[in-house]
Amino acid sequence: MHQTSSHFSHSIMSTSNHKRQRTVLQPPCQNDTLLLNTTTQRSVPLLPEELMVEILSRLPVKSLGQFCCVSKHWKSIISTSDFIKYHLHRSATEFLHHRLLGSDVLGIGLRFSRSLRSLIDNPSPSPPLFDENPQFKILYFCTLIVGSCNGLICWLNYFREYEDHNIHYLNPLTRVESESPRFHHRKGDLTCFTVFGFGYDHVSDRYKTVAIYCDPKAKKTIARVYTLGGENCWRKIKSFPFIPRWSSASYTNRCGKFVSGTLNWLATNPNDRGSLIVASVDIGNETCVEILLPSVVKLQLNSRPKLWVLGGCLCFSYNFNDIHFDLWQMKVHGVVDSWTKLITISYMDFGMDHCFHNYPRPFFILEKGEILLQINHHGAFIIYNPRLKSFQSLWLESNNIIFEGTTHIESLVSPCPIL
Repeated sequence: MHQTSSHFSHSIMSTSNHKRQRTVLQPPCQNDTLLLNTTTQRSVPLLPEELMVEILSRLPVKSLGQFCCVSKHWKSIISTSDFIKYHLHRSATEFLHHRLLGSDVLGIGLRFSRSLRSLIDNPSPSPPLFDENPQFKILYFCTLIVGSCNGLICWLNYFREYEDHNIHYLNPLTRVESESPRFHHRKGDLTCFTVFGFGYDHVSDRYKTVAIYCDPKAKKTIARVYTLGGENCWRKIKSFPFIPRWSSASYTNRCGKFVSGTLNWLATNPNDRGSLIVASVDIGNETCVEILLPSVVKLQLNSRPKLWVLGGCLCFSYNFNDIHFDLWQMKVHGVVDSWTKLITISYMDFGMDHCFHNYPRPFFILEKGEILLQINHHGAFIIYNPRLKSFQSLWLESNNIIFEGTTHIESLVSPCPIL
């Protein structure tokens, strides 16, 4: 992901099945004959292959799909694994390619999909729920979104959560999808539950889903892993000595947060008086370690602690006595001393008498360091400036209830690995 531009371009050029070193790059045209006639009638500048790759890598997925339909040569370049990784590398740093996905009051089903750029630049009071990408509607009914990673969405059917079922994987922009083998939920009493997490293993270049069955009474867990493109089964791995924190009020709180090759849950250590820690699962070597929370944080019954991912770093938030909201960021993953407080916001400052349920909810750190937060379930957002300690209000349509949410990167990554 962190290779240089020239290296990617060279790799893409070498893997393309062609001998031309210079190529005509024209806008997509529905009539191939017209395109040929136009290019033969006048002199058209030729672009070096490396420059063409640079131009294509900056385009959104929708445009690249149109280019693939116009030219087999362009398609041969755009479809290579090197180009897909290069495009993803650019998309991860380009604000233009990020989207905000929101679900309903129970965290079930996709109810809202909008690019962050359009949401901030044009926060109209009645925006379309799915703006220019209606393909996200495939997730509208009865789904629990486990996670979004590099353009892939991992989800399961909510109404079958306590039955044997498949985990589904989808790239909503390319409309390519796949599913896991049937996952067996171990039966237990009402205190037992299963948490899920989805992420990318850079060592094997594979995407993995981790499922952890938890039995709090017996103080034990059973962990399994499914690898996209690997063995077609759920492998049992070593159990973890931590019990992930479960919340009946928020289903996606049970989903691991993916950061730096790890999946992270707030959890308790039964052998340490139930103290709250972060259970961090390395999906590469499939082991789990304990990460301590900031030492100055003193949690209470109404603290409502949560984990987030902002700026590629693990973040931790909590409510302090219904007075203010604290947000911390771990600058170096796994290094406890790198916990840094990002913001402290008084609820009164943005019109809240107290902490309302699961709000505020931080979603994204913007280009200038401001933080996008949702402050209620009626579509009220703010952009908070930590340096000036000021904020800008964004209001979406009031009848669109968005309770849970995640950010999503538009990409060409396929849930069906290229062989």
